[in-house]
Amino acid sequence: MHQSPLFPDWQPPAAAGEERLAELRAFDELGHLARRYRDSRTFGRLLDFVIKMRDLSPYNAALLHVQKPEASMVHTAAEWLQLGRQPLAGAQPALLLHPGGPLQFVFDVGETSGAPVTPPAMAPADIGDRLENTIERVRREGVAVVGRLFEQEPRGRLRRGKAGEAPFTIGLDEAQDEAARYATLVYELARLFLGHLGECRGCDWPARPPADDISGRFEAGVVAAIVCGRASVPTEAGAFVRGYLQNFAEVPELSLDLLLRVSGRLERLGK
Repeated sequence: MHQSPLFPDWQPPAAAGEERLAELRAFDELGHLARRYRDSRTFGRLLDFVIKMRDLSPYNAALLHVQKPEASMVHTAAEWLQLGRQPLAGAQPALLLHPGGPLQFVFDVGETSGAPVTPPAMAPADIGDRLENTIERVRREGVAVVGRLFEQEPRGRLRRGKAGEAPFTIGLDEAQDEAARYATLVYELARLFLGHLGECRGCDWPARPPADDISGRFEAGVVAAIVCGRASVPTEAGAFVRGYLQNFAEVPELSLDLLLRVSGRLERLGK
């Protein structure tokens, strides 16, 4: 395990050693995590946390929730020093995935001392740019986005392309505003990348049709709730998820690992 250069003598306690690293490799490999997040209230708290921690990727936000569900603002020790604060003696870092490396150690603001800090204001997302960026980038993946609805597809706006068309087509309602079209696009792409349409030759997403309509709506709705929630875009799919969590004790069986990865993928497509 790598040590932080700012804490050369720090060693993780046994509870945060190899067992903890194994816990962070993938949500779906751990039965106790899967059971924990089957509870609707616990799942709802995770969903709120991932939406709130929008300066982290959805996956890292969920990893942080596993370790520090009360965290509000996290930085590495070096970043805290730049802000005039430093981790308290004995503070326990959380472990997150780090681009270009396996892990990074972060500390919550409540485990640091020093100059007062206020969370930076999040700039509002430019929904028009996100909509255009996503449409352009998914076109390169064989998904055409057109400005019309499919009269014979009342339950969805995504379908496989016909002869001479792109492999997949999504129809948007041009009468809706940009936020509504973006919410629709995110939901339909979530269905695609989650594998709800089944087998797709040459695609880099799995073939995993949902067990039933409710399970499919819930999975795609969770992704839409995360991506649109972090962009401050209202979504009917997110409202469906909230209603489900209020009325049922457990969520449908799902791949939390995949939902988080798809959420991150869709967020990156828009930026």
